[in-house]
Amino acid sequence: MNATILVIEDDEASRQLVSYLLEAAGHRVLAAENGALGLGLALAESPDLILCDLQMPVMNGYEVAQALRSHHAWRAVPLVAVTAFSMPGDRERALEVGFDEHLSKPITPETFVRQIEAFLGSFRAPPGAE
Repeated sequence: MNATILVIEDDEASRQLVSYLLEAAGHRVLAAENGALGLGLALAESPDLILCDLQMPVMNGYEVAQALRSHHAWRAVPLVAVTAFSMPGDRERALEVGFDEHLSKPITPETFVRQIEAFLGSFRAPPGAE
């Protein structure tokens, strides 16, 4: 199950760790350092899954989710928040704007890939990939 996964994360160390783990598992990883670049990559590359931080410069994760989910075709692509926002209500807010799941940082490297691959089991082809 080799998928194309877009990682939208402004923290370079976090972006590199997540990319390394996913690539080691055989996935193709696209990476963006802010929400605006990530949204552009999503629309241009049609990834199978998107992992997105919530607090980023230029365009935050909530804005990315709202922009993607406003297009009917993008409602089928799994969108997962991977964030340090873990206060009461943060998960609910993320799900409300269109994320499929909310995973708290720090991630656990030993289980992270399995957590993410669970979203690929029900994946449907992104727009333009059919």
